[in-house]
Amino acid sequence: MILSSTAAADHPIARSPDHPIACGLYLHLPYCLSRCGYCSFVVSTDGSSAGRYREALMREVALAASDSRGESFDSVYFGGGTPSLTPPSDLVRLLEVLRTSFRVRPSAEVTLEANPEDVSEEAARRWIAAGVNRVSVGIQSFEDRELAAVERRHDAEGARRALAALASSDLSFSADLILGLPEQTARSFRESLKELCASGAGHVSVYLLETEKSKSIEADRRLHPSRYLCDDAQADLWLEMSETLRGRGYRHYEISNWSLSGRESRHNLKYWKRIPTLGLGVSAHEFWDGRRRANVSSLERYIEELARGRRPLCLDRPIGREEEARERVVLGLRLSEGVATDEIEEAIRNSEDPRLPEDYAVWKGQDLLEEASGRARLTERGFLLSNEILCRFV
Repeated sequence: MILSSTAAADHPIARSPDHPIACGLYLHLPYCLSRCGYCSFVVSTDGSSAGRYREALMREVALAASDSRGESFDSVYFGGGTPSLTPPSDLVRLLEVLRTSFRVRPSAEVTLEANPEDVSEEAARRWIAAGVNRVSVGIQSFEDRELAAVERRHDAEGARRALAALASSDLSFSADLILGLPEQTARSFRESLKELCASGAGHVSVYLLETEKSKSIEADRRLHPSRYLCDDAQADLWLEMSETLRGRGYRHYEISNWSLSGRESRHNLKYWKRIPTLGLGVSAHEFWDGRRRANVSSLERYIEELARGRRPLCLDRPIGREEEARERVVLGLRLSEGVATDEIEEAIRNSEDPRLPEDYAVWKGQDLLEEASGRARLTERGFLLSNEILCRFV
């Protein structure tokens, strides 16, 4: 559905030149059966509050709907936590409330994050019946010793069964791997990547293990470095992996994401392109009306605040013009299409970092960043060092 020109004039979001009219909806479902060793998200392994939480989430939907001003949405993302633990009847109810409260397009991408142990042919049928059309499944590895080392509940055979069930369904699906797991070798990572490519997944996400986000893993790597691939080995595997995925028809469209043609994550692209999204649920973040907002990370406080009839925000601030310009560069450089060179030149001129102009020239000279057709973009080697480069523009 396209808004008329009159409607667009009434809504500053709709008339913004930065994005299509359609916005995004994110819902955080925080419950898990156990916490993985590398997890830094807000999750709970105590499901006793799940009923109260879903009721609170419904209240937040109603409050956010009054703020949406009739905007159109073409993506809904259930993240977590382990959303695949949610009973299908509750997913049906959530999606019905969302479609009643917001202008969700019939063709919207509706994504559910899932753990392999929750995936089956029957589960896929129920998710489709509920209104889900895309599943993002956390495989992480096809090696049992690597999965056990980070306390994943599934094993390699369970991962294979899950992917086979998704491949035989009508669901679009994405699968994740992690590079740098304890016990991982170059050979085991290559084998995991090979299996994933053969699974039929239209979208692949590969993340470098961030040891600093887990005290236990950080301590283990310090005490047992032989269990981990060194940084140089990980870098070599990353570049090799990117070549492998390209050869299989996957396009590297964002730092950690590859997809077959037309299978990009519509929802996640909204974050990187600064398209407004509403974030609902404990610890959820959103970008709306030119403001960055975030909900409280305490589950009990989230429920209590909504029982009082107010959104449980712990952050709500406007984005000024200078910060907006920096965001365009930092988020835009995450994408393979990069950013307009005039935008990055403006960011460099306005930076208080006196070394940035010289370092920018060095990055180009070292083949970490390239300019072509009026745009600047990170190279494959540049993606590997993206944290070091992007933080200079913040």
